[in-house]
Amino acid sequence: MIDDRGRPHDVSAPRTRVVSLIPAVTETLVAIGAADLLVARTRYDEATEVAELPSVGGGIDPSVEFLAALAPGLVVLWASGANGPRLEDRLDEIGVPWYGAALETVDDFRRHAGNLGRLVGLAERADSLIARVEEQLEAAAGSWAGRDPVRVVYVVQSDPPMTAGAGTFLDSVLDAAGAVNAFRDIRGNWPLVSMEEVVRRDPAYLIVPVQGYGTPVAPPGYRDPSAVWLAARPGWSAVAAVAAGRVISVDASLFGRPGPRMGEAAMYLASRLHGAG
Repeated sequence: MIDDRGRPHDVSAPRTRVVSLIPAVTETLVAIGAADLLVARTRYDEATEVAELPSVGGGIDPSVEFLAALAPGLVVLWASGANGPRLEDRLDEIGVPWYGAALETVDDFRRHAGNLGRLVGLAERADSLIARVEEQLEAAAGSWAGRDPVRVVYVVQSDPPMTAGAGTFLDSVLDAAGAVNAFRDIRGNWPLVSMEEVVRRDPAYLIVPVQGYGTPVAPPGYRDPSAVWLAARPGWSAVAAVAAGRVISVDASLFGRPGPRMGEAAMYLASRLHGAG
């Protein structure tokens, strides 16, 4: 097996004492029944199964000294090169084995869920999880059958505006939920765009991630909190969807991680856009 940094990994003996520096991977490991193998978490992990574990800090700037003291059999880290001043090299120096994962797409989730399942000796459970997520995404897509998809902009940040590009897992979640990404043609996974361009593309809805929002029911007449918030932000009141209150808050963690809850995210957004589900 080869990871996304080109490193080979032997899967003949299951790994124990695992540390994941990627929240989506942590959720995946929990979902396949490997929570008892985890010995630490990052400050961004929210699963109740890891809440009592010690924190190594951030996902890209963990305490290497604490990691070394934990003596993990495997550390899963971002393969993007964003891990501070060569975290990989420092782990190599102290003899801590690591697996590099680039997670941007649904296909990346499938690949790494399968690889990690093999690495911890839970390959069948990993395969079942992958199949379940695919089924959930298909169910979300079927929930709005017969309706027209809705043109949206996903507002990763408001100032300067940042959105999700084509090929990202979020683009796939939007598609399954019956949403058309208005910036699908823009190059880059998470491109910065101009306020003028958001106005010009005139999305029917804006999707805004909010930390801790959850998945509340939105009854008729519900005033989404992000509609009020965006209307007060410079430039956003010029977007027709904001002026009309066509803004949908979504849970930032649920929608921000290419992990086992992508199907849940798609189903929730389909319910908000189409009354589906």
